[in-house]
Amino acid sequence: MKMTMTMKQELLHKYFKGEATVEEEKSIMDWVEASDENLHEYLKEREFWNALQMLPIMESGRKDKKRHLFHLSRMQKYAASFLLLLASGLMALYVVRTDEMPVSCHEISEPTLYVEGRSPISLHDKSFTMENKGVAIGNDTKKAELSYSHQKKSEVASQVYMNRLLVPVGRTWRVVLPDSTVVILNSLSELSFPSSFEADRREVALVGEGYFQVARNVQKPFVVHTGDADVQVLGTVFNITNYPEEKLLKATLVEGAVCVEQHQTKYLLTPSEQYVYDKVGRSGTVKVVDVETYTSWVNDEYIFRNVPLEEIMTQISRWYPIHVTYESPELKEKHFSFSIGREASLEQIIKFINSAEEVYIEKTNGNVNIKKRR
Repeated sequence: MKMTMTMKQELLHKYFKGEATVEEEKSIMDWVEASDENLHEYLKEREFWNALQMLPIMESGRKDKKRHLFHLSRMQKYAASFLLLLASGLMALYVVRTDEMPVSCHEISEPTLYVEGRSPISLHDKSFTMENKGVAIGNDTKKAELSYSHQKKSEVASQVYMNRLLVPVGRTWRVVLPDSTVVILNSLSELSFPSSFEADRREVALVGEGYFQVARNVQKPFVVHTGDADVQVLGTVFNITNYPEEKLLKATLVEGAVCVEQHQTKYLLTPSEQYVYDKVGRSGTVKVVDVETYTSWVNDEYIFRNVPLEEIMTQISRWYPIHVTYESPELKEKHFSFSIGREASLEQIIKFINSAEEVYIEKTNGNVNIKKRR
């Protein structure tokens, strides 16, 4: 496909805005896949477009008088290393559900590991190292980290077994996978993964939210199955949020590049882009975001910037076991901005929100009632 510079920019910008037709989208992807040079031009133009989109986002952060700003951290700078990642057809869902592992995150009080064929193991109780079919499994309570490493490689290939790591409300836990990929699981999340990555790609399944630092391996792409979309990478850093009770799936890219495959449609993301899938409307879009607000939880911090109160309380309820009610629906749409460490108590967070003088939050035991301030 040959395009003049003006034609190319106009069509790409139309595509970035989500206004391209199906035929135009296909022509763009065919052009991108035709050569590395075309991919480089695509990514360069996308960066330029992203910069244009970030200007009003950053400007609104300074001028929006409706927001109540307590403290904002500086945006991080993200380096980009671009890779061409092409998935080959819709990937099968890769979730482990056996009779021996039926428990959900809501049914446990401590981070718990389920190893195929073994009794559940509480990870909070004590540090340990165990060997299972040629794989060393280590747990460090001080680091809140579970790790897997190969022992006798000749045994691993023929004795691969499945694992599930479940994290309850109010906790996070890290897991170092057999390929050295690091995954940090947020509250009420679970990761299913094998004891060894075989064949030609590495596959895991996520429910909830996870922050991935994928070890690069050109021969074995890394695939995250969510049930609603598949994310494929070679080596990169990204965050996925996909809680079953929420209407949106969000894949946010920090470094590198990812290919999100949704209903046989592929979306190439570059740093600071986020893919959002509406589970109700069954539609996907890509937008530029302030990445820090979606990854701050990894550093034990809440950062909210012009966020609806309902979304804020949804996130907080994963850290504190509370039931939230609203006096009226419009209170859910009140927007707030603040940042606070996760070591803060629920009472401190409520005090922050109450100081905005728009709403008043009452807490009685585990019930939080949000009212209009009178």
